[in-house]
Amino acid sequence: MVIQDHALNRFISQHKVIKFHLEGIPPEGIYKRFEPEQVSIHEIIAYLCRYQYVFLNRINSICSDLNPSFAPYQADIDPQLPFMISKRTGSLLHEINRMRENLVRLVKELPENYTSRMGTHTILGKMNIPQWLDFFLLHESLQHFKIFKLTRRFWNEEMKSGQLTRIVTLESKIEEIA
Repeated sequence: MVIQDHALNRFISQHKVIKFHLEGIPPEGIYKRFEPEQVSIHEIIAYLCRYQYVFLNRINSICSDLNPSFAPYQADIDPQLPFMISKRTGSLLHEINRMRENLVRLVKELPENYTSRMGTHTILGKMNIPQWLDFFLLHESLQHFKIFKLTRRFWNEEMKSGQLTRIVTLESKIEEIA
């Protein structure tokens, strides 16, 4: 089983969309939790960075062990995630790019007979390496969608507060005239 070109191309470039979504967002928008129980854009980026290491470990295990089993990743009990969150967003983005280069190199250099090796996800079942790659990309896409929604929420709130400021200013000017 070979890794399809379309999957490899997504793997090479999908993570780069994060910077596009962050364009123009000030730091307070990146670090803001819009709801106390929700995570910030920064925390999602830290999660994405950490998850690349988790994925690397899984691929290495699949290559070295016979059908290893993996439970779903649980960020809330990962002792490494707080360290990732403590880093600056720019550093995380740089690390995501660096790690992705390493992951791409690993996947491209896998002997063809390794791509058929299996690893079992305790919920999704047995998957070969191309299926694991597809799962990774889908999971990453979901996190990108969360970032997209939070950036839209930031801009919508900015727009509303800007309109409110203009309305208050207009009302003040009307009172001055009257």
